[in-house]
Amino acid sequence: MSEVMISKKYLKVYLLDATLEFDAEYIYLPLPNEEHYIGQLVEVPFGRGNSLRRAIITDQTDHSEFKNVKEITKIIIKSPIYLSDQISLAKEMKRRYFCSVGQALKTISPPTVFEVGKKTARACKLIDPQEAKDLLAGEGFTSLQQQRVVEMLLQVDSALAQEITQACQVSDSVLKTLERKNILEIFTEKVEREVENNLVWSEPEVEHLNLEQEKAIQGILQLAKQKPVSSNKSSSDSEQEYLLRESLLFGITGSGKTEVYLRIAQDIINQRRTVIILVPEISLTPLMISRFTNKFADKIAVLHSRLTVTQRFEQWQKILNQEKQIVVGARSAIFAPLKNIGLIVIDEEQETSYRSETTPRYVAHDIARIRAIQHDSLLILGSATPSVETFHRTEIGKSRLFKLTQRAKQAPLPKVHFCAMNQEHARPDFDGVFSRKLLTNLQNTFDKGGQAMLFINRRGFAAILQCNSCGYVVKCPNCEVAMTRHTNQHNRRAKRLICHYCGLIKPVMTTCPVCQSEQMDSSGLGTQMVEDAFYKHFPDYRALRMDFDTTVGLNAHQEILTAFGEGEADCLIGTQMIAKGHDFPNVQTVGILAVDSLLNTGTYKSEERAFQLLTQAAGRSGRSDIQGNVFLQGYGLDNHVIKSAAEQDYLKFYKAQLEFRKRAEFPPFGQIGIIMIQGLVERTVRNEATNLFISLQKAMQNDVEYFKGVTLYTPAPAPIARLRKRYRYRLIIKSPKVLQIAQMFYFISRRKKPSGVGISLDINPEHML
Repeated sequence: MSEVMISKKYLKVYLLDATLEFDAEYIYLPLPNEEHYIGQLVEVPFGRGNSLRRAIITDQTDHSEFKNVKEITKIIIKSPIYLSDQISLAKEMKRRYFCSVGQALKTISPPTVFEVGKKTARACKLIDPQEAKDLLAGEGFTSLQQQRVVEMLLQVDSALAQEITQACQVSDSVLKTLERKNILEIFTEKVEREVENNLVWSEPEVEHLNLEQEKAIQGILQLAKQKPVSSNKSSSDSEQEYLLRESLLFGITGSGKTEVYLRIAQDIINQRRTVIILVPEISLTPLMISRFTNKFADKIAVLHSRLTVTQRFEQWQKILNQEKQIVVGARSAIFAPLKNIGLIVIDEEQETSYRSETTPRYVAHDIARIRAIQHDSLLILGSATPSVETFHRTEIGKSRLFKLTQRAKQAPLPKVHFCAMNQEHARPDFDGVFSRKLLTNLQNTFDKGGQAMLFINRRGFAAILQCNSCGYVVKCPNCEVAMTRHTNQHNRRAKRLICHYCGLIKPVMTTCPVCQSEQMDSSGLGTQMVEDAFYKHFPDYRALRMDFDTTVGLNAHQEILTAFGEGEADCLIGTQMIAKGHDFPNVQTVGILAVDSLLNTGTYKSEERAFQLLTQAAGRSGRSDIQGNVFLQGYGLDNHVIKSAAEQDYLKFYKAQLEFRKRAEFPPFGQIGIIMIQGLVERTVRNEATNLFISLQKAMQNDVEYFKGVTLYTPAPAPIARLRKRYRYRLIIKSPKVLQIAQMFYFISRRKKPSGVGISLDINPEHML
C-alpha cells in the first residue's frame, strides 16, 4: 500500500482517548532517525504530567506556535493503520455525530487492530456440563444472559470469550459472574490464524438475465462514465455532482438484485478498482455471501463477528495491504481500508441494523455517501421496500431509480388471503393461534410435499401474564415493561417470565400480589405458543423454530436455515429473522400471525416497519414455478398498511406515508433530535432534564434567527420510564434543518453534567422508547 511519509518538521496527532474538551490536533516532534507515516499509531507524552497516551499521526507541518514542542515517545505500530481518507472521515464523523476524533478512529478500525502480534486469547469452558444442564432444567438461572452462555458452551467443548460475547450478545461481566459461581472456567488458549469460510450455500450460477436486470446494470455503469461539468467545484456542487452516481435498485422480492450486484462488481474489479458490499447481518444472508464468495474466491474478505482476535487482525491487514479487492460484511464493513473504491452496495438498505446504537451513532448510508464522494465511486442501495427517505431522494434528483418488477425465475407473486380472527372464535376447535383457512392450506401444502413458514414477531410463549380479576400485569422490577411468559426449552413443563430488555428471569406466579386472586392468565401470541399449536395439529410433521432463544452459538442461524433448506423440516416458525433474504423454492405457504401487532409501536416509523416486514415475509412464498399462498391473520385487517403490503404495492404505501410525514414535519421534511437523560436516582434525572431544557431555551433565545422554526418540547418521562434500573427522561427537538439540531447537541456535549447522569444524543432515531 502507498504510504504518506512525514517529511516536514512537525507532525500532528489526535489522541485516541481524548474527551471532547481536549479533542484537538496536537503538534509533536518526530523521533530522530525513524520513519513516520500518516495513519501511524504512536505513543506521546501529554499534559503537565506527561502521561503516556496513544495517538494517531494525522498530518504534518513546518510551523508551530509553541516554542517547546515535545517529542513523541515511541512508535507502537510502524506501518500505518489508517488511510488518509479514513482520517478525513473521522473528522467528518466528529462534526456529524458529536464524538471525538479518537472515538471515530476506534470505530473505523476494530480494536483488534491495536492488539498486534497477539497469538493467544481468553477462552471459556464449563466446569461441570451435567451440573449446567441440571441448572438449566431446574430454573437455576435468574439471568437470560447467563443462560445463553451456558447453552452455547454445552454445544462446544470451549469457545473464545470474544466469540461468546458476540454470539450470545452479552458483556464480559456475564462471563466473570459465571466464573465466580464456579459454573465456567476462563483460561488462555492459542487462537487459529486461518479464516474458515463456512458460510457457503450451494446455488447454480445464473446464465441469463432478464431485460430489466440488463437495463439496470447498463444504467448504473453508465453513471460512472459521467464527467464533471466543471473542474472548479465547491464542496456542495461536488456532492450534487456525485449524487448522480447514487442509485436505488428497487426490485420486488425474488427479482434478482444480487445478480445485478455481482455483474456490476465484476465490471468494477475488471477496472482494477475495489468493492464494498454491506448486508444487514452475515448469519442471515448466507446465500448472498456464498454467491460472492463462489464468484470472487480469494479476492474477497468476509468480515463477521465470529472471527477471532487474530483472524480479524489479519483480515484487516490483508485489506489494508490491498491483498483483497472485495469486502463483504455488516454495518462496520463500510470502514474497510480499501483504496480506489469503485462500488459500494447497501443491500436491504431499509434495515435498522445499518444504524449504530452506540456512540458515535452513525448511519451506514451517511458513511457510504462520504466514502463514495472521496473515491468518486458508484453507490447502490437495494431493496424491495426502500425507506421513505431513500425513495424520496430519487424524486428530488439526488439518486437514480432502477426498477425490477419481475421475479428473476419467472415465479408468480403469491396469492394473499385475509383471515379475520374475530370470526374464528365461534369455532369449537379454535386454539387461539390458527385460522381454519391457514390450517387447511398447511395440510394441503404438506400433502404435496411442500414447506411452510409461519411468522410471528414476538418470541416466547405469551406476551403478558395478567390477573383476570383486577387487571394487574406482571412487570419487570428493573424495567417499566411487562414480562413475557416463556416455556423452558430444557424442561418444557417449567414456565417462567423473562424481561426482553434486561434478561431477568422469574418464576410464573399463580397468585395475584394485588388482589390475591388465583386467576392469573397469559395472553398474546409468541413463537413458542405457535410451535406448540403446530404440533397439536400436525404431529407427523417437523417444525424448526428460529428466534433469539434458539439461535445460541456461533453457527446456530446457519444450521437452522441449512436444515430447512435441505428439507429436514416441513415448517419454519420464527420472528423477523425468517422474514428477509431467504430463498427456499419449496416454500408454498407463508402464514403471518398477529399482523396488527406490528403497528403502533411508538415511533413515527411504525407503519413503515410494518409494511416492510409484511412485504418481506410474504415474499418468502412462491419462489419457484409453484403458486404460493400468503395468509394474513389479525383482528384489524382494514388498515391501509396491511392492504398495501398484501397487494405488494409499495408506491401506494409510499404516497400515503409521504403525506403523513409532510403534515407532521417528520423526515425527510423535518428532523427529530432525541436527548435521553438517565440515571439511578429519578429526582436527579428529572432535575437535569429540566435544567437542560432551560439552558437550551436560553440558547435559542440568544440566536432567534438561527434557530428559526425549531421546536423544543418540555421534558417528560420516556415511554419506557425505567430501563435496567435507570430512570429515563427525554427532550424532543423538531427542526427543519439537521444543522440546527447539531448545534444544540454540540452545546450539550460541551456542557458539564452532574455525576450519576448519562446523556445520549440521537438524530432521527429508529426507536424513540
